[in-house]
Amino acid sequence: MIKLIVSDMDGTLLAHDSSISKGNIEAIRYAQSKGVQFAIATGRDYSSLKGILEAHDLKCFSILGNGAQFCNENGEILSSAYFPKKCFKQVLQIFDELKIHYMIFTANGFYSTAEPNVVRDAFIDRCVVQFKRKREDYLDNGCNQDMACMKLKKIGDLDDFINSSIDIIKVEAFNNDVSLIEKAKEKLQEIDGIAYLSSFDDNIEVTDKAAQKGLILENVIEELGYSKDEVMVLGDGLNDITLFERFKYSFAPGNANETIKAMAYQVVGACEEDGVSQAIYMML
Repeated sequence: MIKLIVSDMDGTLLAHDSSISKGNIEAIRYAQSKGVQFAIATGRDYSSLKGILEAHDLKCFSILGNGAQFCNENGEILSSAYFPKKCFKQVLQIFDELKIHYMIFTANGFYSTAEPNVVRDAFIDRCVVQFKRKREDYLDNGCNQDMACMKLKKIGDLDDFINSSIDIIKVEAFNNDVSLIEKAKEKLQEIDGIAYLSSFDDNIEVTDKAAQKGLILENVIEELGYSKDEVMVLGDGLNDITLFERFKYSFAPGNANETIKAMAYQVVGACEEDGVSQAIYMML
């Protein structure tokens, strides 16, 4: 019997307008009414997640920063695996040399070494290409004001930043030129202590080696007393691979990456077709 449902957000639980459908919400509430726990596993931080949860009156566990943090229903951090500062400069240097924009996610907000408006505009341009949306959609839609690129602060002195008490969750880099992303991946392979993955072909998310969705979930279920067969996971991107590798009952929406679909226990409807609700009712 399933006791815990873990779902990715963007491209899985959320529709393309960053909303959770009525059908998906009803399925989650149905699961919770039967005593089943629900959790979100995302590359986002809690501030980007909180507004969405509150808008739908949804309380649940969360895996944040692709596994850098595990939080309870109130957003309190229960476990963490932060970015190793000893190789932080080395990672940034790779992106700088390749002229790839990046954002730094921390437990204290979002940062950039470049001018925030330059990074914000580049990220929105990237989203327009990747998701085939209009630029105005990101500037006018209130949901998108919670995106990291809208809240960036510029780092003054990088050494001071590194030596501060700020905990770094991840570095997210992006470029519409996929060949540059691939070059960066080759260089990142040479750095010990980090893990990197791509949610899409035009981005890289770099974290601590232990900060992976599947790894942190394994630790969490051990503490909760659940077996792997009592957990079902849902995801659409390459940052969900560690979930699909470790848990048998894995579900991919129809819009998922082909690699993820090939690994899935079952492929369900796309994120615009309430795929999450289909998977929940199938297993409960």
